[in-house]
Amino acid sequence: MPVTDEPIARLHAAEIAAFPSNELITTQWLQAKWLWLVAMLLAALPLALPPVVPLTDLAGHLGHYAVQVDHGRSADLSRWYSFHWNLIPNLGVDLVMEVLAPWLGLEPALRAVAVAIPVLQVLGIFCLARSLHGRITPLVLFALPLAYSYPLQFGFLNFALGQALATLALALWIAMGRRGWIAARWALFIPVSALLWTCHLVAWVLLCVFAGMDEFARRWQPDASRKGRGRVLCRAGWDAGLAASCLAAPLILRIVWPLPPSGHGPTEDFFNPALKLTYPLMPLRDRWLVWDVAGAVLLLGLVWWGLRRTGVDRARRVGTMGLWWGCAVLALAYVLLPATLIGASLVDMRLVPIMLMVALVAASPRYPDSGWLRWASLAWLGVGFAVARLLGNVLSLWLAGQTMASDLVALDAVPRGSRVASLVLESCNVSILPWQRERRTHLGGYAIARRHAFSNEQWMVPGGHLLQVKAPLAGAFATDDSEFAKPDDCAKPNTISRRLAQLPRAAFDYIWIIDTAAMRPVAGAVPVRRTPGSVLYRIVR
Repeated sequence: MPVTDEPIARLHAAEIAAFPSNELITTQWLQAKWLWLVAMLLAALPLALPPVVPLTDLAGHLGHYAVQVDHGRSADLSRWYSFHWNLIPNLGVDLVMEVLAPWLGLEPALRAVAVAIPVLQVLGIFCLARSLHGRITPLVLFALPLAYSYPLQFGFLNFALGQALATLALALWIAMGRRGWIAARWALFIPVSALLWTCHLVAWVLLCVFAGMDEFARRWQPDASRKGRGRVLCRAGWDAGLAASCLAAPLILRIVWPLPPSGHGPTEDFFNPALKLTYPLMPLRDRWLVWDVAGAVLLLGLVWWGLRRTGVDRARRVGTMGLWWGCAVLALAYVLLPATLIGASLVDMRLVPIMLMVALVAASPRYPDSGWLRWASLAWLGVGFAVARLLGNVLSLWLAGQTMASDLVALDAVPRGSRVASLVLESCNVSILPWQRERRTHLGGYAIARRHAFSNEQWMVPGGHLLQVKAPLAGAFATDDSEFAKPDDCAKPNTISRRLAQLPRAAFDYIWIIDTAAMRPVAGAVPVRRTPGSVLYRIVR
């Protein structure tokens, strides 16, 4: 007999009735459909308004997609790059761009995808709350700013899209389970899990963890006698595994379609205590340290308050215990995971925002009858927090977009089919400061997209990236490791002077030094275009 719950409305009727009527009347707007629409439209603004989309890795993705959707038509691009389709768990935006780019154009299509990601994440947050509680709770509003979390700001497009889709899939999983549609859900989630895995591996893992823990929590019987507790736990685990077995479909897909011959990227940088302790303060990292950290501390405090005032019995009664357990599993994974996993960077950092998001949505605390933490007060505070964060994101990304657009003017002086060596000056020591990350590290991707040029800013991850670079003359300057440079007064091997001395002049036509407007003597090259934050040099033959 499958385990089912009561319909959502009946499940939460007693909870809703427990609130004072005036509290519910004054916050009827919280359950209105227009709230969803307004929140989703507002979520589009920070990436819809800037002249260019200022996400750190997005320019690199743009260059990648320029080669992908060109399909070998450009002789210039084909000289230096090749793209061959294969089945890897990192294709979400790649597949969407294959469809949209021919209709909208390359850059408009990528902007549309980037704008859609936070919009889908907001929708996922609302849907997950409705599937869990049957309504939108005040703490859900505090989760909305996490649609612009640090992983999205970094430009991890496939991951961010996968996370948004995983949230929507989890909401559907829970809603179908609560209604007893077990067989239909099992059949539906075979293709859903396969599509999510194809979008991004971590997105599929997130769905497996939360859906699996939800199924286990619904079968767990804490009142079992000590003597039979082990048997009850094993039975609950077995039944939960069977219920969620449809989510293993991608494993079969991987067996049928093995990894490409290149294998996969490295796994390295295990347990950096300083970063493990500071990443929980970075889920909202954008531009202003105090503002962003204060927001993170507020969210962490609300999660702690919600957890303390929910308790085990209440979590079981409202059906949220499984998601709390899922957050605990991810917290353990966060501690144990390295920074780089099979070539994917900052894997541990990416887990922090989704843990906070799910915890805020899952929280069902006992709200006090008075004070700032009562239902109505917290709802209005949530609106204020969400709007304040949104305005900050709009301003920050607008400023960053203006900066990037002013520097991209340099590409007007680059002839089509040229070879451009980008050198990006970064701080001497890698740390969390300066808080505002350099967003122009892959600006050379626009040279690929707009000028069909070669640029040394593309990254290659075996098993995770389908673009191949063919530039033997460039040597070590063929990929993005070569573009990062330190100031000359820094005791590092990759100072700007050393980079310029090592650069193979025969492999390039132009040198683009980014994050400085200062002219410097470059042997064998002359400046041809200066922008507020960069200088373009032409190599003299």
